[in-house]
Amino acid sequence: MQLPLSSRPPLVAQLSNSVPNTPHQYARDFTRRSRTPSPTGALGSHSPRSVVSEANGYLSSLPRSRPVCKYETSSAFSRRRIPYNIGDELLLKEKGVKRSLDEEEERRLENDMADLFRKLEPSKESEQRRQRLVEKLEEILHREWPGNEFKVHVFGSSGNLLCTSDSDVDICIQTSMKKLETMHILAEALANNGMQKVICVASAKVPIVKIWDPELNLACDMNVNNTLALENTRMIKTYVQIDKRVRPLTMIIKYWTKQRILNDAGIGGTLSSYSWICMIINFLQTRNPPVLPTLHQSPHKEAVSNDGTDSGFADDLAELQDKSSNEESLAELLVGFYRKYAHELDYERSVISVRQGRVLTRKEKGWDGASKEGQWRLCIEEPFNTSRNLGNSADSTAFRGIHLELRRAFDFLANKADLDGCCVAFKFPVEEKSSHIFRKPAPKAALQPQLPSQGTRGGRGGMARRIWMHFANRSTCS
Repeated sequence: MQLPLSSRPPLVAQLSNSVPNTPHQYARDFTRRSRTPSPTGALGSHSPRSVVSEANGYLSSLPRSRPVCKYETSSAFSRRRIPYNIGDELLLKEKGVKRSLDEEEERRLENDMADLFRKLEPSKESEQRRQRLVEKLEEILHREWPGNEFKVHVFGSSGNLLCTSDSDVDICIQTSMKKLETMHILAEALANNGMQKVICVASAKVPIVKIWDPELNLACDMNVNNTLALENTRMIKTYVQIDKRVRPLTMIIKYWTKQRILNDAGIGGTLSSYSWICMIINFLQTRNPPVLPTLHQSPHKEAVSNDGTDSGFADDLAELQDKSSNEESLAELLVGFYRKYAHELDYERSVISVRQGRVLTRKEKGWDGASKEGQWRLCIEEPFNTSRNLGNSADSTAFRGIHLELRRAFDFLANKADLDGCCVAFKFPVEEKSSHIFRKPAPKAALQPQLPSQGTRGGRGGMARRIWMHFANRSTCS
């Protein structure tokens, strides 16, 4: 029997942290409002009587709502991370930003990072449970839909060497059974086979089903046929294995994003773990000298995924490992990461590009203010689908909050060498008193144009005025 979900929202992301998600959001500085129609322009060849009667009648052209899935409950158990009352302006540049740690600070931070990394490394027992989950899901799929072919792949942190013992398992199901891509029947089947806390997120950019396996004590996010996620995972795994500093640095920064609840690109409106990892890789590519090469620009065999995306990159570790002349310590790299993104990067002009191994200008990328992707404060080029901005999950207010969190982390590390303080868990304010600050402010009301005059010719002006008022009222109520 399926257990009831918790009555309070958990402090973890409800959407997959590894799959890049694009929520339904609107560009900053745009106001959603209905346009006030012309009192006569909409009439065309119809008489005023027919227009009014049609407007008040049943609109057969409106789409019917799709059936409700009882597992689509994510919005009830998630919440926005950054409150709207902090504003949406870019932070001003600060002067006198600390450049480096002294010898004692670096030693202390280095030791604390080593201790934390040891705690984050997954146990062999947890890895065995993950493998058992894959086998269990394959059994369920073949039992529910015999005669169909299924391949269950692990991706995300479970496949790129960046998971911890309590990380969610990210699963991609490959199948020719297209109706499974709607996710609804998959959610139903999983619930019927003993999975608990089943949540269907069918409206996400990458639809997923979330489950909890009570037998294996594992949470799982799964998608159907999102094979690009497998290439993302393979790319990250390659980067992680090139230099021994990459894995501990990335796992510690990921831990910070989880503690501060900055890793929810869906309902939370911050960034996916994949976005953060791209920021880390680009930081390491742009050190002087670089810690990491640029795999897409290195010699490699061409490869094209099923959707036509260029998915090739260099992956011969024998040719890639131990080539960097960079000798920075883990502590120096951690502080450098936060210094770059808290104080140094010019977000108004920059695009973070792992594929190019550098920071592009918005003009060079074509993501200026007039473009779809250039409207966002943070621009992160997706390494494979390069027309996509991974930063579009954070609106202007959310980005300001993320930027403030980056500066907070830098202050703890650079000024105090305090890793514990940097990673202290974020707690939402008391809900009863402060929940309104997480609600999006209502758009400002549009100014109403001047009413047409009454008219003086046998009541014709009065009819025009009534028609105008009808459309104006419809616009106001929209």
